[in-house]
Amino acid sequence: MKFFKLTSINTFLIFACSIFISNAQESALKDHNVDNPVDISADRLEVKQKENIAFFTGNVVVTQSDMSLLSDRITVFYEEERGENSTSSISRLDASGNVTLTSPTETIRSTWGVYDFAERIITLGGKVEFNNAEGQLTSPRLQVNLSTGQITMDGGRVEGEGSGRVSGQFIPPESE
Repeated sequence: MKFFKLTSINTFLIFACSIFISNAQESALKDHNVDNPVDISADRLEVKQKENIAFFTGNVVVTQSDMSLLSDRITVFYEEERGENSTSSISRLDASGNVTLTSPTETIRSTWGVYDFAERIITLGGKVEFNNAEGQLTSPRLQVNLSTGQITMDGGRVEGEGSGRVSGQFIPPESE
């Protein structure tokens, strides 16, 4: 009898995990247009013009289309374009301290993050917590591919931050 219960529980967990992963595998940020304008606000801004770097600190809010990134600090790396309108373009954002990335269907919290515009990839690390309607997953590192919407979570030991394994809690469907 114990074998049957264990098998039923294992089957349920595998089923719940596969439903969550199949839904979580494709982020709402699929096909996110990294070329859309990026709005940034913060308590303080310091610019190092010669190095093409800007430091935003204190309650930093970054928005682009239906995505937002909140953090204590954001470092913006940009490339100067020598065009008619003398604009510059962002190549990368580095976030640190209380990082929260939100999309229409998911919220991801972490210790740090990197938004690489050229690669169209957002990487979040430290103590990562991914939440959506199906449940919650934690891991030391998460990557969102903005072209495909694929979310990848990696295990691995992070100093002082738990087991270093990907783990999750899933919400079973309500019975009718």
